[in-house]
Amino acid sequence: MQWDSLLVAATARALAREMRAGRTRAVHMDRGAGRVALFLRGRTVVFGLHPTSTGLAVMGEAAPPADAVPLAGIARDVAAPPDERAILMEITRLRGRTRRTRLVLELSPGRWNAILTEGADDRIRSVLRPRSSGERELLPGAVYAPPRPSKRRGSSRPIALSSWRELFQDLEPRRRVATLVRNVAYTSRMNARAFLDDGDEAGWKRWRRWRDLKDLDPRLLSSGQGLQPYPYPLPGMEGGARETLLAALTDGSETLARASLVPSEVMSALERRLGAAEGRLARLREQLARLEDPVRMRRIGDLLLARMKLIPRGAARVALEDFEGGTVRVSLDPTLAPHENAARYYARAARVERAVAKLPSEIEEADTRLAAWYALSEEVAEGSVDAGELERRLGLPAPGPRSRRTPARLPYHRFRSSAGTEIRVGRGAGSNHELTFHHSNPDDIWLHARHASGAHVILRWRGEGNPAPRDLEEAAILAAVNSKGRTSGTVPVDWTRRKYVRKPRGATAGTVTLEREKTVFVSPDREVAERLRVDPDAEVFPETRSGGRETRKK
Repeated sequence: MQWDSLLVAATARALAREMRAGRTRAVHMDRGAGRVALFLRGRTVVFGLHPTSTGLAVMGEAAPPADAVPLAGIARDVAAPPDERAILMEITRLRGRTRRTRLVLELSPGRWNAILTEGADDRIRSVLRPRSSGERELLPGAVYAPPRPSKRRGSSRPIALSSWRELFQDLEPRRRVATLVRNVAYTSRMNARAFLDDGDEAGWKRWRRWRDLKDLDPRLLSSGQGLQPYPYPLPGMEGGARETLLAALTDGSETLARASLVPSEVMSALERRLGAAEGRLARLREQLARLEDPVRMRRIGDLLLARMKLIPRGAARVALEDFEGGTVRVSLDPTLAPHENAARYYARAARVERAVAKLPSEIEEADTRLAAWYALSEEVAEGSVDAGELERRLGLPAPGPRSRRTPARLPYHRFRSSAGTEIRVGRGAGSNHELTFHHSNPDDIWLHARHASGAHVILRWRGEGNPAPRDLEEAAILAAVNSKGRTSGTVPVDWTRRKYVRKPRGATAGTVTLEREKTVFVSPDREVAERLRVDPDAEVFPETRSGGRETRKK
């Protein structure tokens, strides 16, 4: 919705009638959501001061959040400066040295803000968006300076019909709207046609009546930018009448009214849960779709054993005659004997069969979990879940002294390879040390981009021999993406068993020496890293990373 000075003036008068002599309890400024809530006995007034949620909603009484500013007092008046998009709420405190408090709402596009002032000099106690520009300093402790007053004609007293006619004399029709809005108070591009379409005298009379807020006819109109509450019907906009302007404003700010009392950080936690659940479901479905044929894998193993004598030593690829007389091209590990390559194909077939048995139930479970998060999101949108209940169902720490303690976090982000093997990526220099020496096993595979600062990576591995080539490649891609070499076309990544990684005495955290290392060359692929992510907040491809030191080798 849009605010113009006429709508602001009508809203201020409606709030004055609604709130006058009402007992205030607290005010809460949610900077993340761009929202301000004023808590009174019997009602709550919420203002949306964000480009995506601009509006006003009057709701029933609600409990202020723990971080709200206490404001025990009496609402004395609500007013709007002439021809300005600002609302001033006067509140008399019931106790304390400072009795005079004002809540100022600035509603100009691009300058939406809320300021809580105290004392006769209007010293700022709290501000929604602290800023300093030009002559105005909107910072706690500064004296509040209002925007420059309007200089349009008719703001302090109505202009005469003769002056109105002179304004448009000999003026081209296409310039009338711009001339009106530039020169006459309480006009805007939203309401200009109401004053110009019926002739000069009729338009002037209507402007006089609307300027003085006479014969209000509140409407909830439909514009090209969504719902638009307004104190009068506007040409070119359809909509229904409302009993009061506050009802029109509340109906037009339906989303704001429903979820307004849920703190933005709690809503962000819900959105992260939804994103993580959607990502997990998509990854599981992709894994199921990309599974190899286990029957074919076993047949290749059988073929390798049957044709062992025909396979040259060190071959990376071989064409063999299958049991039906056709030709099969088989990829091999040149460092392994034929029977060992056959064993690898049997192992691949067994992993695929386990995945085929396991993935459908995991997909069903992930789908159920995602549906539950969507259902909770709909409850929040309907206003049937308060902030406390939402925090409990999200598993967030309860408010109080304990919640201020930062819970210990793991020194790594978690990923999972296409075959289901866990991969751990260090968060920084100190975290790299913790991951390598306290959160891995001696037989795990350790990886790091060669000659580049970056994350230590652990591929969890307990099997004999080397890890599966695809697992190793994906872990190497994560090491490359989480290093300063991420912008290169190809990155060399060293790998070895974790038991062959040492920290030199006196070296800084993250600096290590290696033994028995090997090197693979991979292309940093952000899409692969995103696909393998398990942590919803994992830094898959950070712009900079100070942690991790270039490895030194023996």
